[in-house]
Amino acid sequence: MLDTKALIALVASVSITLAVSLSVQVVAYQSQPKQQPILVEFFTSEGCSSCPPSDRLASHLQNTSPDGHDLIILSEHVDYWNYLGWQDQYSSPQFTLRQQQYASALGQNSVYTPEAVIDGSYGVIGSEAGSVNNAITRCASYPKALLRLSSQDSETDKLKKKVSVSVICPPDLNGKEAALFLAVTEDKLSSNVRSGENAGTVLPHTGVVRYLKELRRLTLAQTKDFSCDAEITLSPHWKMQDLRIVAFLQDPTTRRICGATQARIQ
Repeated sequence: MLDTKALIALVASVSITLAVSLSVQVVAYQSQPKQQPILVEFFTSEGCSSCPPSDRLASHLQNTSPDGHDLIILSEHVDYWNYLGWQDQYSSPQFTLRQQQYASALGQNSVYTPEAVIDGSYGVIGSEAGSVNNAITRCASYPKALLRLSSQDSETDKLKKKVSVSVICPPDLNGKEAALFLAVTEDKLSSNVRSGENAGTVLPHTGVVRYLKELRRLTLAQTKDFSCDAEITLSPHWKMQDLRIVAFLQDPTTRRICGATQARIQ
């Protein structure tokens, strides 16, 4: 489960309300598309001099989708480099905790930056394009649930978005427990770093996670279509045209991603 204090720190200036419901319908699972979305999480920090190449790789992957892969990029800024003299404005202990959970699940001795975690299954140095691309290729054939995501504006507040996520389970994942997460990311961000290891550098960022929440736990079943509804209130400081909503399923034990999707906020 996510650390409560960390979540509060991440969204201190944002009012967020969630209304979650679950409905079940009998459906037929259709054949899986050849390319299912792959979630690539970059753990990074503005206070680490090794991270800018990783941030550039994150942007490159999002803009090019190499080999036709459908990639979803999450940039999660950790807070353990803030002591070096620069407070990363996008950092949160929530993301440090998430990286620590990956380290435990993947058998790593410690956390480090930059790191890329591909579909929750492989952790590699985030600036090594070859290692990242190899892991993406390995994950491309994994069976995944089909996620569908839609959103609409509130009738009374343009900053409120009503989000609906539906999940259809393939035979391979029948009976598996999964946690359903919802995230909001922002592109085209930059920081003028004035101190620390990257002092004097303007750092651009892609897919910065502004909000991340576990909505609920599901037991996937081949004969059931799960739908989950939520309401998010966005910050007026976020650039609406650069926001994406991301929904993904994750095995709470192995941390493997069982399905993912994303949509632009219009």
